[in-house]
Amino acid sequence: MGISKASDYAILIMAYFSSQPEGTIRSKSGIAKDLSLPGEYLSKILQKLTKSGMIISIKGVKGGYRLKEFPCQLTFLDVIESIDGKINIVECLSEDFKGCRRQNICMSLIKKMSLVNAGITNVLRNTTFTDISVPVLQ
Repeated sequence: MGISKASDYAILIMAYFSSQPEGTIRSKSGIAKDLSLPGEYLSKILQKLTKSGMIISIKGVKGGYRLKEFPCQLTFLDVIESIDGKINIVECLSEDFKGCRRQNICMSLIKKMSLVNAGITNVLRNTTFTDISVPVLQ
């Protein structure tokens, strides 16, 4: 189990923004250069983070992106769920799971996996970007 590459990059981007002085506006090309991320992929992630309300897109010549909220208000869980949706370490824990032929066989396994899922979710919910800094690549 792991998070998607998009969520991985989104966490990196949010940690990067959290490392900047409050209100700093960064261009997409600047972010891509500083974090060594592919531009096309970065655009999609920035769109999702903007749509979720974690960052703000500023139009114009001096435009770019900046954090909407303080780093202490943003959690890893917020970021991952804005990119990938709810965390479910196994498919049968998802809200839209319709069941399968093994459901009765797996019941005790599902209960344990649910506890594991809750533990992971809890850690991510309690991890903010307050104390995280990302050095810029040179």
